[in-house]
This record gives sequence, structure tokens and C-alpha cells, in this order.
Amino acid sequence: MENLLHRPEVQSAVLPFVIALVVSLGLRKLTANAWLWALLAAFAVSVLLINGLTLTPLTGTRKIILLIGAALFAAALLPGVLERIRMQRPFSDLFCLLALAWVFSAVVERMQTLQIATVTAGAVAFALTLQLSFERVTADPARLHGAGFGLLLGVGLSVTAAASALLGQLALALAAASGGALLAWVIAGTAYGGGKAKQLVVTLPYVLAPLLLGMAGVLFARLPWYTLIPLALIPLSVSLMPVKFEARFARALLASLPGLVIALAVAFWVWHSSSPASGY
Repeated sequence: MENLLHRPEVQSAVLPFVIALVVSLGLRKLTANAWLWALLAAFAVSVLLINGLTLTPLTGTRKIILLIGAALFAAALLPGVLERIRMQRPFSDLFCLLALAWVFSAVVERMQTLQIATVTAGAVAFALTLQLSFERVTADPARLHGAGFGLLLGVGLSVTAAASALLGQLALALAAASGGALLAWVIAGTAYGGGKAKQLVVTLPYVLAPLLLGMAGVLFARLPWYTLIPLALIPLSVSLMPVKFEARFARALLASLPGLVIALAVAFWVWHSSSPASGY
């Protein structure tokens, strides 16, 4: 069993998928945000197996782990509070900007002025694109989880191909967990996801995780920056996909298809074009 738990495919695919599925089904009658608690549980177990309990020294990757966990917790716990004070969108935007600064400021400060401006503008554009695109699918569980699955899968496979297995495993674990949450919706049919269109903060983990892991792939693992452009368009492509079937399985399949195609195409290109040099 110990050898089995050390296998990357178990840590980053099987376990997070099963945990998210079971927790989503188990909590679905207790909270509309059961899928967020499910993603948090799945991510925590995967991180425990991949990284262990060690958080020192506080590297960029470990900061990302803490921030993703915090985003999942906040998104599950705070929608009602933030909705009442009309702070959901500002909270998400500020969270993303502060997270970017905390993780990457030490790396960016060593760059020249033009590089700093380029990286900063690119990161902010990536964040805003994801934020606005996910807002279009917040209230539809099939589209929400289909977009999250495709985006995280694309980031995970691309970053792995760019020679950073650890970052890739984290993204793939979240992709598997989102797949488990989507399957739970297919099985149970509970109207959860964003729950209500106004609960924008629930999309924060689906924005923050690919944002931080994708930028880390660019800055730490030498992932070509332009690969983030098609990946950033995955939520938008899912929102434009006509998903009008009554059957939940068909809706989930169609909502996942655009992201799956883009993710595999980008990862295949990165794998074939990446240099043998590893990142940091």
C-alpha cells in the first residue's frame, strides 16, 4: 500500500478524484458548496502525499500550496458574507493580486524594467481573463467544473512537459478533483456549482490555482508564456459551447470537451517543443 501511495498517478489522479467524488456526494445535502469542501479535502490529501507536511523553507511552490488551500477555504466559507457586503469581486481580485505579489515578487525584482512590466501585465491579464470567463459559467455546474477540469488539466500537463513535475502534479490533482466533483453532479443532480450567479467568489480556486501554477511554470520551469493564451481561453470556449441537453451526463461531456481538446493540444505542443533543460 505504501508503494502504491507513492505512485504519481495515484497521488495526482486516482486519490483526488475518488476523494472529491465521495465528499461531494456525502456533503451535497448539507451545503451548496459541497464541491469546494471536496476539492479542499482532495487537494489536502494529494499535497500531503506529494509534498509532505514540511512547509519550510517557504519556497514559491509551498506558497502556492498555502494560497490554493486558503482560496478553497475562503470560497467555501465566505460567499454569503461577501455577497451581503457586495465584496465578492473585489475580494477575488485583491486575493489574486496579493497572491501573485507574494509568490513571484522575489523573482520579478531581479528582472529588468521592461521584463517586470511585461510579466506584470501578462499576469494581470491572465487573471482578469480567467475571472471574467468563469463569471459566465458560475451558475452552471456542468460548465463550471468542465472549464475548471480542462484548464487545470492543460496547466498540469503543460507544466509537467516543461520539466516541473511537482507543479504539474499539483495542477493535475486539482483537475482530477474537479472531475470527481463533476461526476458527483452527474450522479446526484444536486443544483450546486456556483449555486447562484451572484456567488462569484466560488470561482476563486478555479482562477487562482491555474493562475499561480501557470505563472510558476513560466517563471520557474520555463514554460513558454504564450502557451497560457489558449489555456486562458478554455473557460470562455466552454461558456460558448451549446449545452442544451436535459441528460446530465451529456451536458457534462459537452462542457468538458472544449477544455479537453485545448489542454491536450497545448500539452502535446509543449512536450514536442520543450528543451531538455529543466527549470528551477
